[in-house]
Amino acid sequence: MKTPWRQVLMGAVISCSACAGATDLTIHLNGSQTISRSSFKFQCDARGSKMGLPAGVFSVEYLNGAGNSLAVVPVGGQSVVFANVVSGSGARYAAREFIWWDAGGRGTTFSSDSLAGKISSECHRVE
Repeated sequence: MKTPWRQVLMGAVISCSACAGATDLTIHLNGSQTISRSSFKFQCDARGSKMGLPAGVFSVEYLNGAGNSLAVVPVGGQSVVFANVVSGSGARYAAREFIWWDAGGRGTTFSSDSLAGKISSECHRVE
């Protein structure tokens, strides 16, 4: 009998150190698919905090594997899971009305396009 073994995304749990009371998310995958996880610190301009990003430095986790790429961004005090979408350049992620666009050397943009209008914030990695 063929029994698939479970591999937990990121080896254990998706967690957000910037979010108090975080809930764990576990995704089970069949087979021996490799999952990579990386975390980077960012800080955005004042418009970012008006859209729900933390006012200071915060972490964004990137998860890649099983044909998918995700970014976990703290928005409004919650860990929001963004899925990678087609982009002409860089890595573009979408969740709800938000876009997290990491264009490498050109910087990172966080934007919202809702009924209230389009607003964006310029962000940068913090070492």
